[in-house]
Amino acid sequence: MANRVLIIGGPGTLSSSTINLLLEKKYEVAVFSRPTRFHELPSEVHTYPGDRSQLSALSETFESFKPDVVIDFICYKPSEANTIKKIVQGKVRQFVFISTVDVYGYPLSQLPMSESANWHPITQSQYAAEKRLCEKIFHETGPVDFPLTIVRPAYSFGPRFIISFTSRDYGVQLLKRLKDGKPILVPGDGKTLMHVSSAYNTGEMIATLVDAPKAINNQYTCGHPTFTNHNGYIELLATSLDVKPNIIYIPTEAIVSFPDPEAKTCLLHALTRFNVAFSIDRFLMDFPEFEWRYSLSDWAKHVVGWNKKQGLIDSPSIEFFDDRVITSWQKYT
Repeated sequence: MANRVLIIGGPGTLSSSTINLLLEKKYEVAVFSRPTRFHELPSEVHTYPGDRSQLSALSETFESFKPDVVIDFICYKPSEANTIKKIVQGKVRQFVFISTVDVYGYPLSQLPMSESANWHPITQSQYAAEKRLCEKIFHETGPVDFPLTIVRPAYSFGPRFIISFTSRDYGVQLLKRLKDGKPILVPGDGKTLMHVSSAYNTGEMIATLVDAPKAINNQYTCGHPTFTNHNGYIELLATSLDVKPNIIYIPTEAIVSFPDPEAKTCLLHALTRFNVAFSIDRFLMDFPEFEWRYSLSDWAKHVVGWNKKQGLIDSPSIEFFDDRVITSWQKYT
């Protein structure tokens, strides 16, 4: 069994629970990252401060810690993939690359989407396009010198990461609007499928793959075993706040054509306008003993509780894209 795991990036939305479960399993864990949140890590974790772009710092960390397994949470660009490949090739028993379900391309070729289904071209998301290129670079290396596991997490929300339907950046504002009884923008009729997962559970799924023979040279979509729709997502968050949501349904085309600079870059273009649902049958088949530590409702309460404790939900509101769309829609309809 491998006993030394190097985490590149963290602690973060997914990596925090990955680290915790690895420690429970008695692995020796090190984290290479900017030191901003090192104080949140358990005391037994080795820390190596550095920036991903600093090749020398990353190489020195690898040589110092001598990991058996590397989990890369923050490889976003082909240049970064080539760099880490050169550092670890032939020197580890497993390299786990955290990719994204967005590499499948939207609209998905089947619902729920499996790892083996046909992929569509990526036209809207540079992030997804570069993650797909990173996967290609790692696959080209070959299984002998580069034992690879690819993880594609579904949307996994956590205390610091909650999306609205138009942005990855205003999740706290969504919670604030729900708490204050303000209108909540939902595109279309709210029945568009959405795969919502607990970041804690997804992080533990990643830890489960470490040093597992079935995971070597394999790829897994990771997330909650069921999916919902846009209405269900808002209900999940509203219930955790003990409020009834005031939903305003606005046609998707009206939102993306709204005369506002953010309309051209809002999340609807790349993701939330599409039906999104994934099969995790491959993971369940290979790891039938895995148990989800949190239900979605319990996790939502945890996330809301954390944001309340930080004073974020009660902080002053800021205007964002949804406000402007809703105001205009209510004025002219």
